Amino acid sequence: MNHKERVMAALNRDPNLDRVPLFYWDVPEFGEKMMSHLGLKTRDELLEYLDVDFRWVEPKYIGPKLISSSTKKDIWGVGYSRIKHGEYEFWEADQFPLAGITDLAALEKYPWPTTDLFDFKSLDAQLKKYRQYAIMTAPGYSSPGLFRIIQRLIGRETFLDVMVYHPKFFNEIVHRITAFYVDFVEKMFEVAGKRIDFLRIADDFGSHEGLMISHEHWETLCRPAFEQIVAIARKHGAHFYMHSCGSVRKLIPEFIAIGADVLDPIQTRMTGMSPEGLKKDFGHYICFSGALDEELLLRQGTPHEVRQGVNELLETMAPGGGFILGPSHKLKVETPIENVIEMYKAAHEWKYPIPV
Repeated sequence: MNHKERVMAALNRDPNLDRVPLFYWDVPEFGEKMMSHLGLKTRDELLEYLDVDFRWVEPKYIGPKLISSSTKKDIWGVGYSRIKHGEYEFWEADQFPLAGITDLAALEKYPWPTTDLFDFKSLDAQLKKYRQYAIMTAPGYSSPGLFRIIQRLIGRETFLDVMVYHPKFFNEIVHRITAFYVDFVEKMFEVAGKRIDFLRIADDFGSHEGLMISHEHWETLCRPAFEQIVAIARKHGAHFYMHSCGSVRKLIPEFIAIGADVLDPIQTRMTGMSPEGLKKDFGHYICFSGALDEELLLRQGTPHEVRQGVNELLETMAPGGGFILGPSHKLKVETPIENVIEMYKAAHEWKYPIPV
């Protein structure tokens, strides 16, 4: 069973899986730290070392330079600065180009990105290279989203106020982002055909305790946009991989209704996100990915505790298929390397129950 076959078997609840499929997600600084520790030179080498079953693809960015030594911008015009925190460094968004603006005319003048910034033909070589793996569109530009982009454009603190009190302005931003991603995803699949296994859509709708948006806003803003984008992927045989952090239990039926095949990252300490409950109530309808606690277990536990956590999680979520193991959030730079290695080692050694 190769990597692609293993992931598809889990998706299809095949009882003959050889091991649980594995997913990996980190901040770049952690990946660099781990590669240095292991003496590895490339991210592919790191994923191969951990025997991860997924690979990401994305078209090459060919637009103006976005990064300098201490600052960067993304294609949406959001500015970031390099922040130092103790011995660690990371990028943090601190320039929100539409903050304080609610005039529709400003959106007409705004320099919205176009798909001309990307070379979609560059996907072909990546798809050939990773044909034995489960291929997913990469986090970042190749994972469509709405609210996570809008929050950075207008600022997190005013996001809800603008959505509620300036709906025409907010809706126009949604329209602009959706139009970009419809074009982006169409051009990806023009090159990829049926070679992309998963289109990843990424947004964050949950807090620790519940949803950050109303059902009405989901129905009027998010669902129509996502349905347009997913329809393109479906035409080419791709599955829909939904990402949302936080307590999103109440939205899981909505994700399923628009065709989500997989949900990640499953932050199990959030309200309503216990593995037992999710498996029982939704395990026949959607595959779960992630779920190993990144904040307390992986960052603060011992390797022995990590192994115990992996085994307990797999005993609950893996039987019958429909589960992919990974961290419950991006691995942070302060995470102990030995804990991450132990996580993947324990998962390799765990065995599915023998079917009766």
